[in-house]
Amino acid sequence: MSGLRPGQDLAMMTPSLREELILSHMSQVKLLARRLHRRCPQVELDDLISVGTIGLIQAVDRFDLSRNLKLKTLAEHRIAGALLDYLRYIDPLPRSVRRFQKRRDTLFAEISAAGEAICHVRAAQTLGVTLQKYATLSRMVAASEPISIHKVASELTG
Repeated sequence: MSGLRPGQDLAMMTPSLREELILSHMSQVKLLARRLHRRCPQVELDDLISVGTIGLIQAVDRFDLSRNLKLKTLAEHRIAGALLDYLRYIDPLPRSVRRFQKRRDTLFAEISAAGEAICHVRAAQTLGVTLQKYATLSRMVAASEPISIHKVASELTG
C-alpha cells in the first residue's frame, strides 16, 4: 500500500495502485469468507470468496482518504455486506420465515432437552402465531430444505 498518500485524488488512481490495494486486502476477504463458511457450510467457499472480492473492489473504488477512514475498515464492512447480500439472494425463504425457523428450532431443542414430546399446538402458542400460520410457515421451511435424490430413489425402490 506504499503508493497511497494522504491528499492523493483517488479518482486519478492508477490501475496498478488499485490492483495493489485489492491484492493487499485479499486476506481479509478470505478470512471473512471462511468465517461465514463455517456457519453456512452448504455454501461453496469459492463462491463466498468471489462475492467478497467484489465487495472489496467496491470498497477500493469508493475509498476516500479525506474521510479519515482506513481502507481496512471500509473494506470489512463492504465485504461483510456483500457476503450477507449473497446469502439473502440465494436463500429461497424470506428473513421472516428464517426467523420463525430459528425460533421454532430453538424451542424444539429446549423441549427435547426437557425430555418432553413436541406438541405443535403448544409450539404455535409459545411462538405467538396461530396454528394455521405455524403450519404454513413450517411447510415453507420444509419445502426449502434440500433432499437427497439418492435417498428418494432408494425409498421408491424399497
